[in-house]
Amino acid sequence: MGIWKYRSYIWNNSVSDLKNRYAGSSLGAYWNILQPLIQILLFTFVFSQVMAAKIPGMDSSVAFAIYLSAGFIPWLAFSEMINRGSNSFVENATYLKKLAIPEHVFLLQVAITTSLNLFISMGLLFVLTIVLGFHIGIYWLVLPIVLLLFIAFGLGLALMFASINVFFRDVSQLLLSIVQIWMWMTPIVYVEDFLPSGFAQVIKYNPAYYFVNAFHQIIVYSSLPNGNDWIVMISVSVLSLLMGYIVYTKLRAEIRDVI
Repeated sequence: MGIWKYRSYIWNNSVSDLKNRYAGSSLGAYWNILQPLIQILLFTFVFSQVMAAKIPGMDSSVAFAIYLSAGFIPWLAFSEMINRGSNSFVENATYLKKLAIPEHVFLLQVAITTSLNLFISMGLLFVLTIVLGFHIGIYWLVLPIVLLLFIAFGLGLALMFASINVFFRDVSQLLLSIVQIWMWMTPIVYVEDFLPSGFAQVIKYNPAYYFVNAFHQIIVYSSLPNGNDWIVMISVSVLSLLMGYIVYTKLRAEIRDVI
């Protein structure tokens, strides 16, 4: 798909996007670190000091804040991947009309920028988890694999919807609402143990559940996802990429004419 040929272009534009995201502000690129840091500290203060929220079976006062951050930070990246990615072809229509750059190059720029931001945020979470005195398990070493699988899942969906959005411009707007609803169908801001048994079974049909559950298992409970969860995560990621590629190749010949 011409990715290797444009690797420098993709990387340089992705890094530039990250640096220029807060262009004009006094602190500039440092906001890429400060923004997630403030968010994690805010979660910690509100849920440990104000609400005194607890994780069942855990005495730590910061456990719920860590739980929330462990799911919410990757979800922000996942939702950005889908929402920004679905607009990547349309937003770069000027370049696509004038230059012989493959469409997916612009989607990959979004993917790289989002991934860099995600790993910065998760690195901060790791440091703050240590500072707050919450236990750190060796299974954190496995976390990048789960994060990359989650990114791949989002990338496949973004490729599919970016292709469709060229022909039906309401798709990107509809996705904003769908992703919000999807978040509430995933145990990110609530603990699965508090759900009614019927609903707890329903959310397991949600593919995002397995990724978020894996983040919680590794970061909060210091354990690994079970074999079935790994199979689901890998399968969902591969199928998403395959589905995105199929839709893209089917529509690619007409994208530049319509865009």
